[in-house]
Amino acid sequence: MKTLVLVRHAKSDKTDPSLRDFDRPLGRNGERDALGLAERVAALGLRVNVLISSPAVRALSTAEAFAKKLSLPVNPDVRIYEAGLNQLLAVVHGMDDRHGTAVLVGHNPGLSEFLRYLTDENYADLPASGVAVIDLPLKSWRHTFDGKGVLKDSVNLNSEYLGIRSGAPVHDWRERCRIWQFEHAKHIYLTTVFVIALLVVLGIVGLAMHVGIDSSAMPQQGSRR
Repeated sequence: MKTLVLVRHAKSDKTDPSLRDFDRPLGRNGERDALGLAERVAALGLRVNVLISSPAVRALSTAEAFAKKLSLPVNPDVRIYEAGLNQLLAVVHGMDDRHGTAVLVGHNPGLSEFLRYLTDENYADLPASGVAVIDLPLKSWRHTFDGKGVLKDSVNLNSEYLGIRSGAPVHDWRERCRIWQFEHAKHIYLTTVFVIALLVVLGIVGLAMHVGIDSSAMPQQGSRR
């Protein structure tokens, strides 16, 4: 069994337009969130063996917060910056099989695409300061694992994503609603599409019937009144 922890960097500071995207630092709230996120992940009790990060400043700063909490060095990998699915796959496939659990800190849209690929959750999304813990039933990182992953745990400080450990008791009704929404996202989407399509069809049928009634009520040409 392998475990992959996907971490999207905390929120960055965009106030300086002269900075390159690569050089954008974490904002004040982002620095706080990175520390809080690392603490929450450490509390999950995972035995993390390796920590890999994009070298972009905001990602590296987030990874450094994890490094302090997990007592691990950060391994920057330039492929993760602006990585799509194939680049992220290459990074993971190249990891040492002695590592059972790995943390990968990166960016969207690549991380969300990777999450969907791994778990076959077509509507999953990873927000800023978001973490997804994925169990992979594999012996080697080099094996093919599309759709084989199971979303085991997740953490997010911004409440846009499932924010508890799987199996933990949930007492807050708002948290229950968020969990239900995430777990049923696909069904909610399909139901919404179906309802909208049904309303459109009913609207067209109703309009056609209304036009037909109006046409039948009009006097025929040449008739006397």
